[in-house]
This record gives sequence, structure tokens and C-alpha cells, in this order.
Amino acid sequence: MDVPVLAVTSDDEIVALRRTVEEQRRTIAALVIAAERRTTAEPDSAALATWQRNQALQRRLAERSDRARVAEQILRAVIDSMDAGLCILDGAGYIVDTNQMWDTMLARVNGMAIGDGCFSTLADGPAEGLGDLLRDASTAVREVLTGRSVESAGTHQVETDEGPRWWRLRVDPVHGHGVARAVLTITDETAAERTQDELRQATRDASLLALVAQHMNDAVVITDESGRIEWINNAFTELNGYTLEEVLGRRRTDLLGVDLLPGTEENVAGTKGAMVLPDFEARTKDGRRCWLSVELYRVVDDDGVVRRVGVERDVTARIKAERARLAAKARAEALANELSVEKAVLTGVISTIPQLIYWKDAQGRYLGHNGAFLAMRGLDAEVDLNWKAEGEIGVVDDLTPVLTDLEDRVQGNGAPVIDHHVTVIGSGDSPRSFLLSVLPQPGAGGVIGIGADVTHIGDLERQLNQHNRLEAIGQLAAGIAHEINTPIQFVSDNTRFIEQSFTDLLRLVTAVQERFGDKDEQITDLLRDIDADFMLGEVPKALGESLEGLERVAQIVRAMKDFSHPGQGRSDVDLNRAVESTAQVARNEWKYHAELSLDLAGDVGLVPCYEGEFKQVVLNLIVNAAHAIEAAGPRPDGTLGHIGIRTARVGDVIEVAVSDDGTGMDETTQHRIFDPFFTTKEVGKGTGQGLSMAYSSIVQKHGGAIRVDSSLGAGTTFTITLPVRVETEGENA
Repeated sequence: MDVPVLAVTSDDEIVALRRTVEEQRRTIAALVIAAERRTTAEPDSAALATWQRNQALQRRLAERSDRARVAEQILRAVIDSMDAGLCILDGAGYIVDTNQMWDTMLARVNGMAIGDGCFSTLADGPAEGLGDLLRDASTAVREVLTGRSVESAGTHQVETDEGPRWWRLRVDPVHGHGVARAVLTITDETAAERTQDELRQATRDASLLALVAQHMNDAVVITDESGRIEWINNAFTELNGYTLEEVLGRRRTDLLGVDLLPGTEENVAGTKGAMVLPDFEARTKDGRRCWLSVELYRVVDDDGVVRRVGVERDVTARIKAERARLAAKARAEALANELSVEKAVLTGVISTIPQLIYWKDAQGRYLGHNGAFLAMRGLDAEVDLNWKAEGEIGVVDDLTPVLTDLEDRVQGNGAPVIDHHVTVIGSGDSPRSFLLSVLPQPGAGGVIGIGADVTHIGDLERQLNQHNRLEAIGQLAAGIAHEINTPIQFVSDNTRFIEQSFTDLLRLVTAVQERFGDKDEQITDLLRDIDADFMLGEVPKALGESLEGLERVAQIVRAMKDFSHPGQGRSDVDLNRAVESTAQVARNEWKYHAELSLDLAGDVGLVPCYEGEFKQVVLNLIVNAAHAIEAAGPRPDGTLGHIGIRTARVGDVIEVAVSDDGTGMDETTQHRIFDPFFTTKEVGKGTGQGLSMAYSSIVQKHGGAIRVDSSLGAGTTFTITLPVRVETEGENA
């Protein structure tokens, strides 16, 4: 640092000047004495001239002494006004002089004061509050006094009356002085802003303190009132590339390569001498672009001379970093917007898909879920399970232990569980089947759960199985019917032949009995032994009943063949014949509990429908009617119940009605009979799928309708309506 060195150099001149003045005083005194001696011997004119020369010499000496005192006072004022503590040491390490700041700073350390003693002795003694500062300073002083160069002793924490503060110590050699050999500088860096204020104040008080700026990291430029440069520091040269010789007398604005903000000087004057310009881009001497942050100060010295001090800081790196930050922020905001849109889409998708979806953190707390998951757990759609554990959601259902077990397994071994089949009771008290998959979240921990409701698929599988079974039964029935049909035919033919032949034999026996019965005892005994009268009365009846039974068997075989015929898609079907064959096949279900009557309209004709499915629907309705009559119990008069099947053409539709006089249904039951799995029958007797399949086939596939009319205890009537004509679009569908 040059300031202390300059101070010592000025002090050296003062000491030399004092010596010169003292020598001149002694010379003048000797000259005066000699002049007085010569006066007695010289003429009056010569003595007068000598006296006059002596007087002039004394005046010049007095003037020089006054100037020396003024210079010493100015230098002392400058040194004492500095914000750094200065201590000047001689070659033996004794303190030659200190400034006021030195004494002030050390006085803050428990009232410590330093006189004119040896600095090394002071440093070696106890120095509470100064810590290692004085010992490091003593070491640095010894290095400097022995002619070795030293670096700054660094910053030390010092306990003062104002609390802990940070002081920086520097030791520099002094050259060309008779007494001073080293100068110590202590700088209080506790408040950088306060230090800057003190530096600016010192700059206003004396132009000499501008030299302090020489070692600032920021570029400093001092101009006159017109803006012409008077001084720059080294940092200015490093930043802009101009030396002091190149910029003296030039305007600072001419070196920027761009124009400053308009009205800069007026703005400085209008802000009580200080302002900070907005960051702007400038050019250096070699044309390099850089961004500057400039602080301007207006300084007026005691003589009224106006100067402007500019502190320039290269903020190119900060501007680039700020631009990069803004660009990164813009990219992040754009990415955030994209992610927000994607999240909204994903949230919408997750919330609308029917599968159960949820995810949890490593502690088992919910982080998200969709509406289907809430609905399955019996919770309202507005319920938020986030940050709640399984035991805190207020629901204990069949899923709770299943999810807990699967999640523990996944958390334990890190392996996913895929398509774990489970059947639980849903919120509507109906069984539902799910395929649950629990997956680990890589990296973040926790699990993701997905549940696919396969209840409908199970229904379809059961329907398909039933369809396959019915198809197999139909094929088997067709085969059996075909196999039975042939022997039934020849048995019927043979029985009919026996009936015809036995009739002839009966006529012969009758004729023999009438002609020889009374005349031939042997024939009479023979006729009596074979009970001819009984045979003549019963055998024709037995043969007639056998033929009737064989005809019934033939009808059943034909009905089985008709019922088992699946048809080829939608085709024209004789609805009356389909009803007859179905009623005949179902005879075993109703013959013990009811009588069945058919009222089949002759104008029904051929109707386009799926024959196999239509027969299955009618079969389900007949079986349900028989079960309803059975459930009603025996009648008091011992009669059987009644099932009636009626067909009729009504305009462009065909109606098929199946009625019974069984138990009937209340209104609540009527609203639910077409729901899958709903049944009023006891366990093992009903699956709850017959009417659901009937509704699906008649309404959704045939494009017809099915309705129910029932009263509790008065029976039930199901009416099927089928269109006579089917449009091409529906047929294609």
C-alpha cells in the first residue's frame, strides 16, 4: 500500500527541512555576530548593506519555516484522517510515530494504548483481545527490517469494546528516510460499506486520499467538472486497457464506445452528489465488449474545486450468469408448463379410467389415487387420502388386508406382484373380482398399485362356459336324438305291426271260442288257462298305450333336435315351433308343479331372430315360472299351478308372453331382476344370470324389449317383443 510510504517520505522531507533550518539559523547567527563585528570597522553604508542582506535572509528563512510547518500540518491532518491505523517503526523496531486511527483502534481493545516503546516488546507481551495479530505483526516487522519481503499478515479477529471485529494487517518497508524503516497498517474490514463511505469522505477531504484507490479491485477514475480524466487506478487500466498517459485530459464518455445515459452529470448533481447508473455495455481499448456497473460521486474540496469520482465494476460475468439464469428460468417455466399440461392430461386420464390406481411413499402414506379407487373403497370423490396411512383413512374393507400384504411383500423383496387375483365385496355389497398389481417405485421408494376389475370378464367367461356347455349339451342332445330316433322308429313300426297282427289273432281266438268253446273241452281248458277274456280286453289297450308312449318319445326327440339346433346367426325362425320344442324340453321342470298350456297364434309365421338365444330365453322364463309356482307351495285343493305361453302378432312386432300363478314379485324386486347376479332363489338354485342374459339378448342383440308385470302373491307375466323386420344396419351390427 502506497499511502503509508508516501506519508513517511513527506515526514523525511520535514526532518531534513528542520535540519536545514537549524543549520541556517546557526549560520545566520554567526553572520550576524560577524556583521556586528564588522560594523564597528566598516563604513556606515557597508554595514547597512550587510544588515539588509541579513534581514532578507531571515525573512526567507521564516517563510520557508512557515511553509514547512504548514506542509507538516497538512500531512499530519491527512495521515490522521485516514481510516487505517498507521504505525511507523525505526530500524530497531521502536515506534517513531502513529496516527490517530492507530491509537483509536487499539484503544477499543480493552483501553489498550501504545506509546513510543519497542513494538517487538509490546507484541511479545500479553495482549488480550488482539489475539495473534500483534505476534504476526512482530514477525512481519522482523522480516521487513532484515530486508526480506513479506506478504500481508492476513485478517484477524479482534475482540473490542464494540464486539468482535476483523482487522487486516500489512507491513511495508520504508526507503530513503533517516529514521523510519517500516510502516504498519491496520485496516478494519468489519463493515465494507462503511469502509467505502469513509474512503469517499476521505476523498472529499483531501485529494491525496485518492491514492488509496490505487489498490482497489474496482476501477476508479477521477475527472474534473467538465468530465476530463485527471487520474485512474491500476484496476481501470486492467479493465479497459488504457494507461494514465493515454487518458489524461480525455473525456471518459469518449472511451466507452457507447453513449452514457442522457443527463448523467445533471443526475449526479441532483442526487446530492452520488448515484448508481444502470448496468450498460461498453467497449475496452481492444474492442472487447464488457458490461459495467458505475457509481458516480460529486466531490467538492475546500477550495470549491469540483471533481467527479467514478467507481467502475466489471459485471460481465454477472450479466452473463443472469442472462443464463433467466434463459434457464424461461426454459424451466416452459418445461413446467408442459409438465403441467401433461400432468393435467395424465390426471384426467387417471381419474377417468375404470381401473383402481394409487401410489404410496416408502412409509406407506398415500401420495395419489383416482376416483375409481375411492369408489371401490366406499369413499366420496371429494375425499383426499394424500399423506394418510392405510389405517388413517377410516375404511376397513376386504381390500385393506390384501393391499397391506402385497405392499409388504413388494417393499420387502423389491419384486413386483403382477395380476394377483382377489374377490372382494364392493361398496354395493356385491362380489367383485380384481387383478391387483403392486409395483415398486424405483429410486424414490414406495409402491404403485393398479387394480383391474375383471368381474365383467368373469361374467363373460361364465356366460361363455355356459354357452359352451349348452352348445355341448345341444350337440349331445342332437346326437342322442338322432341315435334314439332310428330305434324308436322301428320299435314303433314293430309295435304297430304287433298291434295289427294281434288284432287278427284276437279275432281268430274270438271265433274259435265262439265256435268250439262249448264243444271241445280241450280248447275250453286252453282258453281258460291263458285267460283269453283278460287278454282280449287288456292287450289292445297295452299296445295302444305303448304306441302313445312311443309317439311321446318321438315328440321329445324331435323337440330336442329342434332345441339343440343353434341356428346360423340371425335367420327367419318359426317362433311357434321354437316355443313348442322349448316347452317340451322343459317338461321335466314343470310337470310336477304345473300344467302348461300353449296359445300360439297362427299368423306369427317366420320371425328374424337368433334361434338358439331365443329358445334359451324362453327356457329360462319357463324354468323361472315353474320355480315360482313351486315356491308358492301346494294348493289347498290339490291342483297344480298353471303356466301359459301365448304368441301374437301386434302390428310390426311379435309378442311372446310367459305367465304363471306363482309367488309374484314386489315393486323393488321388479326393478332389480335384470341386474347381473341378482336372484331371489336360495343358494345353489339360482345364479342371478338368467334374466340378465335374457335382457341382454332380447334388448341389445335382437333390438326388442322385455317387460314384467307382477303382483306379490298373484303371479308374474314376462312379455317379449321382437321386431318382424330388421334393418340392414342392425343386421350388420
